[in-house]
Amino acid sequence: MKAPLILFNLLMISSLIATAGKAQTSNVYGKVMDNQTHKPLYGVNVCLEENQLGIGTITNENGEFRLWNLPGDSINVIIRCDGYQPYLLKITPLLSASQEVKEIYLKTEKSKERKQTSFLFLTKKDDK
Repeated sequence: MKAPLILFNLLMISSLIATAGKAQTSNVYGKVMDNQTHKPLYGVNVCLEENQLGIGTITNENGEFRLWNLPGDSINVIIRCDGYQPYLLKITPLLSASQEVKEIYLKTEKSKERKQTSFLFLTKKDDK
C-alpha cells in the first residue's frame, strides 16, 4: 500500500521541479558605449525585440542597463538610440539567474545627405 503512495509523491515532486524549471526567469546586465569615443551612452532604449512582455529599460548616466525577470529561454534584445544603428543582442541560452553582457558598442548611423532649402519671403510695402 505504501509503495504506490511513495511513487505518486515522487512523480508529483519531479513534476513540480520540471514546472519550476520552465518558469525560471533571469536578469541581464550590460553597458552601452559609443563605438568611436568609447564613452557611455545615456538614455538608450533597451527592450525585448518583440517586447510582447513589456520588458524594457533605458541606460543610466554610466550607460548601464538591467533587464529583470526575462523568460528562461533564449531571447533577443534590441538596443536603439537616435543617431546610432540599432543593435540586436542575442542571448542564448540563459544558463544562470543572472548574465552579464560586457560592453556593447553602438555605431553611428551613416549620415544621409540632406538638401538645404532656402525660402525667400517677399512682403509688399504699403504705399502711403
